[in-house]
Amino acid sequence: METSPQGGLHASVTLELYHQEHQLQVEHHLSWTGLREAAAASMWLRYQALTSALSQQLCEQLRLILEPTQAAKLKGDYRTGKRLNMRKVIPYIASQFRKDKIWLRRTKPSKREYQICLAVDDSSSMVDNHSKQLAFESLSVIINALTLLEVGQVSVCSFGEQMQLLHPFQQQFNDESGARILRLCQFQQKKTRIAQFLETCIKMFLSARQQIPGSINSETAQLLLIVSDGRGLFLEGKERVVAAVQAARTANIFVIFVVLDNPNTRDSILDIKVPIFKGPGELPEIHSYMEKFPFPFYVILRDVNALPETLSDALRQWFELITAADQ
Repeated sequence: METSPQGGLHASVTLELYHQEHQLQVEHHLSWTGLREAAAASMWLRYQALTSALSQQLCEQLRLILEPTQAAKLKGDYRTGKRLNMRKVIPYIASQFRKDKIWLRRTKPSKREYQICLAVDDSSSMVDNHSKQLAFESLSVIINALTLLEVGQVSVCSFGEQMQLLHPFQQQFNDESGARILRLCQFQQKKTRIAQFLETCIKMFLSARQQIPGSINSETAQLLLIVSDGRGLFLEGKERVVAAVQAARTANIFVIFVVLDNPNTRDSILDIKVPIFKGPGELPEIHSYMEKFPFPFYVILRDVNALPETLSDALRQWFELITAADQ
């Protein structure tokens, strides 16, 4: 993926120098059973400083996407107004022009609210594939961009064998929240139960939506952003995983899967092959793992500098779907 020209080069050089000078220190800190609070706070501030240019870039791109959904809406049935309600035109003609309330007017401004959950894979495969550094950099970029944008409510959780809520929707994200994430994400869970995680996440989103006042409730869009190496997702069986993904879509939760594919890893996720068994006695067919990937909306990230452009493209599709549903 190409690096965006605005601010990307400076951020790329800075991050490269950081990796060369401090990689051993980072590995030493993250190998502890749990980061001390002071060390975690210092590390989070360092991530913020190093990714600030990328966060600003992502924030501005998302601002351009969000603005159209924040405009005042046209509503109502009026005899005069700004725009014709095309659904009323045919009944108007059929009624011999008596049903003349066919105009729309701008009513009170309607700013859509968003609830966005960032989920980071806390399994040991993230260490095996050298993805934890990229995961923390990505989290820093995304969280800071959403905080700058004041997009709505943001939560953070980790998953593996069990899901852990690291930051709830109702709390404002701050530096202590970031330090807590670094301290609690230890990447020691041995399995990735993605279906169980999605099922728990759906309940969390539904509960969060119910806590919003009724008038705003209908204007709330929900997004689950998963940051993971994408390995071993079918541990619970393909059928259950696919059903969980579909259940999230049915609950109006849009899921984007950010696949971390570290270029320093020996095997790329694009190189993984899986056998597909058709029936007893038949030889299995060999398919690419990504051909059977259960999440329809995903991006493959190899370089954090490409994150603003890559993620904003994916979110643009989401916001366009939301806007289309409103009309």
